[in-house]
Amino acid sequence: MKGKLLVPVLAVLALVGLAYWLLPKGSHSFYGTRLLNPKPVDFLLQSPSGPVRLGEMRGKLVLIFFGYVHCPDVCPTTMLALKRAYEALSPEEQNRVQVVFISVDPERDTPEIADQYAKGFHPRFLGLTGSPETIQEVARTFGVYYQKSQYRGPGEYLVDHTATTFVVLEGKLVLLFSPDKVEETQRVVADLRALL
Repeated sequence: MKGKLLVPVLAVLALVGLAYWLLPKGSHSFYGTRLLNPKPVDFLLQSPSGPVRLGEMRGKLVLIFFGYVHCPDVCPTTMLALKRAYEALSPEEQNRVQVVFISVDPERDTPEIADQYAKGFHPRFLGLTGSPETIQEVARTFGVYYQKSQYRGPGEYLVDHTATTFVVLEGKLVLLFSPDKVEETQRVVADLRALL
């Protein structure tokens, strides 16, 4: 009786071992929303030192957040979360990651102001903007919504905007972090490391 029971048990163990051996190693269950069909993206925007093209950042993992300097809540919260995630990476990993802040308020945020704001969170962060038409086009590429609200006069308004953080690898949009998820530093770092 014991011998008859041993054969099926050994067969099951052999199948489990074979399945484990055939499974892809190093698979990662992403915390952010991973895009199964990565979308090619590019832009040409302005920094204080001149034009910057996303395509020139190939070889880096690029984290992009659209916001504006006068934003009272979600922008500083998200930028602080990105700073925490960036600083949790090793120096070698940091060299392969670029955080980009894109202002959707080009009327008030010049390239200098946008970049100064980004660098206020980390000196290696990059702030960009462009003409209203260019910002519209770039926002459309990423599916970003923005619109002035609570308008009290020229220069006195808020901007409602999409608060997603977009992750681009080799010119393709591969991962999204919603505002609540980007604050989970260790999980964000694990996703970034899996992509690196």
